[in-house]
Amino acid sequence: MAIIDGLLQLIFNVYEAFTVALYVKEDDRLNCISSVTFAKSFDKHKSLPLEGTLPGWVIKHNAPLIIPNYDRDEDALGYYRTNEGIKSFMGYPMETDGVIVVDSKKKYIFTEKEKKILSSFASTIHEELEREKKSLDRDETLEELYTEKRILGLFSALNQSKVSIQDMLGEILHLSGGDFCFIGMERRGKLFIQDVAGPGNYEEIKKECHPGESIASMVMEGGREMLLPHNSGYLREKALFFPGEPLKARQFFGFPLVTDDIPFGVIGFVALYEPHLREGAIGVLRNLSSLLSLHYTSLWMKEHVERLKDFDSVTGALQFPAFLTLLERMVKKEDKFSLVSLKVLNMEAYNRKRGVEGTNEILRKVFQVMKYCAGSQSFIARKSGGHFYIVLKGSEIFEIRNMVKLLNHTIVKSLSEERISESGGMLQLGVTSFPEDSGNLWELFEKVEKKLKKIID
Repeated sequence: MAIIDGLLQLIFNVYEAFTVALYVKEDDRLNCISSVTFAKSFDKHKSLPLEGTLPGWVIKHNAPLIIPNYDRDEDALGYYRTNEGIKSFMGYPMETDGVIVVDSKKKYIFTEKEKKILSSFASTIHEELEREKKSLDRDETLEELYTEKRILGLFSALNQSKVSIQDMLGEILHLSGGDFCFIGMERRGKLFIQDVAGPGNYEEIKKECHPGESIASMVMEGGREMLLPHNSGYLREKALFFPGEPLKARQFFGFPLVTDDIPFGVIGFVALYEPHLREGAIGVLRNLSSLLSLHYTSLWMKEHVERLKDFDSVTGALQFPAFLTLLERMVKKEDKFSLVSLKVLNMEAYNRKRGVEGTNEILRKVFQVMKYCAGSQSFIARKSGGHFYIVLKGSEIFEIRNMVKLLNHTIVKSLSEERISESGGMLQLGVTSFPEDSGNLWELFEKVEKKLKKIID
């Protein structure tokens, strides 16, 4: 801006002006980017409306304006806080939606000759503005490239848990130019805001968003990005997260997080005041949202695989080591429970008759029956072959015995439907209780095995 400041100083001297200022149009306002003045009441930081001001008239009509004998209310100038006794005004439009204004306390000093000279200055200033804009764009592009490269490096560190998602979001937020950004994830059909990054405390927005009623939810539900400009009517009329939210978004970029064409979340960037979000960064933000989708999908797969390690691949019952860990915690907390041992006998006969897959199908049916009968407060593990354990919370023996009777009857019936019958019964079953039968877990297992009895229906 040093060259432009120098050119305005030259105009100021040539015309012996009182004020010279350069305004550029941003949205529907004029903002001063450089000025030279004698006036203490000149307000460089005040933006001017297009309507009702002389600089606005020059912009709207894209035509020079000379008022050699200015006798109007100085409010029409717009840039003074008090009356300065201005007697002459000249304004010249710029090609870049800008205007140079020159005024004086002398009458009749601006003529067609002065207008022609000012046009030469306007052309030179326009060229300098374009050069500075290209330089600024180049610097911003380089900064974005460096930031993008740094973010890509962070993804590798993120997958190795060397950095946090907050670190990642902080870098992406800087790239977007927004005041804060957030990650929302689908939970039971609703969007929940789980991570927020930005210079401020945004904990109060970590809530469920109203399906179909919030802009953030609409991004996820529609599976499409939403780019809302500054002071968008949509942002004025609709909540970003939920009705009565503690902040008001002025600009918003939202991108869905997607896996296999199914949206499962959203990353959003918000400007609360000025239009800070960078439109030039939209392409990069879109690509980063795809990388975040892959990251969260990978996390889900890892968690899913870890959970699968705790479950039997044939029936879906708990693996015995995970079952033991659960029991050890219950013993440590002194929670009352009953331990049921159930064996499906003659598994070799089922294998010969039905083959491995046929036997596995019987075991799956046995597990489903046990799960149904034992209820949601139970835990079921498969030890090996047809040997299962059930843990029932509480120690009401009478109710447990009735449940076991129903369970035995249902399983026997299920196996009978497979047209496999063995003399002497199909099941063995035993029940012990903690802490009544023993306060030691391994003694409890020993006792339940000793109580195993063949059930004949």
